[in-house]
Amino acid sequence: MRAALVVFLLGFLVVWLIKPIGNPCPDLGRLPQGSSASSSPSFGPPGTRTCTYTAAGGTEATSKYVPWLDWILLSLLAGIVAAGISLASPAMRTQRPEPAEREPREPREPPHEPREPRAERTPPATGERDAAERERARRERAERQR
Repeated sequence: MRAALVVFLLGFLVVWLIKPIGNPCPDLGRLPQGSSASSSPSFGPPGTRTCTYTAAGGTEATSKYVPWLDWILLSLLAGIVAAGISLASPAMRTQRPEPAEREPREPREPPHEPREPRAERTPPATGERDAAERERARRERAERQR
């Protein structure tokens, strides 16, 4: 994907700043015979070109031209480059040499000593104390109800 982006950006700069792929000034055919046209990059907005038309009588006119077809061709070219790289990359992966086997690493810290197992909890014994607490709680509830 990066290669496609690089192809598109470099193509964009070449078409914009140096020379368009197609006709830089498409309106020249509408002018009378003997007219001429020149194209130069325009920075407002970026990516456009300014065409200066000179008619046979010496009249000059300028117009902005956006080379849409050039951008479309560059997009297609960038897509072809991306597809070519993606198709070639699995073949390149199979041709890579296998990495050498590594020796096992030594442990950094000695292993921990095993812990003693926990003693199982036993449920509390029900005895006289529990019976006394239940009796006290019953008396408190009875007094609150009075």
